[in-house]
Amino acid sequence: MPLKINIYQINRDRDTQQLKFMGLDAVRKVLHSAEPDSAAYDKVYSGDVRCRNLEDVFTLFNSGRPEGFRGHILSVSDVVEVEDAAGITPGFYFCDSFGFKEIPFQPELAADAVRGPTIQVVLVEPGKTARIAEVGTSLDAMQQTVGGDIEACYPFDEQVCIVCNSEGKINGLPLNRAIRDEDTNEIVDIIAGTFFICDCRKESFGSLSEEQQKRYLEKYRLPERFFRTRDGIEAVSYKPQNRER
Repeated sequence: MPLKINIYQINRDRDTQQLKFMGLDAVRKVLHSAEPDSAAYDKVYSGDVRCRNLEDVFTLFNSGRPEGFRGHILSVSDVVEVEDAAGITPGFYFCDSFGFKEIPFQPELAADAVRGPTIQVVLVEPGKTARIAEVGTSLDAMQQTVGGDIEACYPFDEQVCIVCNSEGKINGLPLNRAIRDEDTNEIVDIIAGTFFICDCRKESFGSLSEEQQKRYLEKYRLPERFFRTRDGIEAVSYKPQNRER
């Protein structure tokens, strides 16, 4: 029997006490309360998962990205709500440094990122086939997508940009795709870590058109490996072993 769960993660924009990734005992000391700050959380997932227990949930959300999940990998300070499951008491469970602990939680105070506004982008991950994805329009959602602070770059002739991790290379994230000059096709940069491609005609990022989605999906479809040659850096595309990735 699948588990019916909701997952909540702290939104840095509302994390006034800097509680994100903090263990439960430390959170309680800071807040002088047994209950975490529910208003600092976003609901980032709601659905059924084929898991037997909370440890299986942890593994699932750390090894992949289930459909509809709008958060980062499951980490310390996250809260899993079990609504319906065999063998697990319904309630709220804090992801602690070791295992899960049941806690009081007020879900009505949390923002609903699952239903929040999103844009359609081309998502490009290292070692994986590019795909169409929905990304939340909040800063926190975009940071979660790229795994850190965001940076926009504008290598294209049209008003479309790449949003990536601003410290991807500094932090040693895996090399992803080469960015080439639109005219000469020469490599001008290499993006490290996950990035997405979106519209940038307005002050805020927007969805790509269907035509743009198809074009950029094809442009960055296959992952690349990089080699140093006498003439510089060479990028070679390859098919990932698991095509679903």
